[in-house]
Amino acid sequence: MERIIDVTAARRQFGTLLDEVFHRGDIVTIERKGKPLAKIVPLDETNRQALGHPSISSRQKLLLEELNSLPAIGINKDPVEILRSMRRQKRIQANVKYGK
Repeated sequence: MERIIDVTAARRQFGTLLDEVFHRGDIVTIERKGKPLAKIVPLDETNRQALGHPSISSRQKLLLEELNSLPAIGINKDPVEILRSMRRQKRIQANVKYGK
């Protein structure tokens, strides 16, 4: 997913942005006053292996899929609504898994 973020928000969420780029493959463009300054892009698979990052296991892939299915937490979102949507999603998954 490609998105644009203001430099102030990027500064506050830098660690989270790096995680999203590395694990999800997102592309983030950082802007100041509407002008693009920088782009954070994931390394391709050959560069990851060259840097010593092993490919992920099937268990890690399952965990990443579950993580990616959670709602995105942003600075403009209400924490109460985020928790409600997470609980709602867990209830739906439980109903599907256990046939309720």
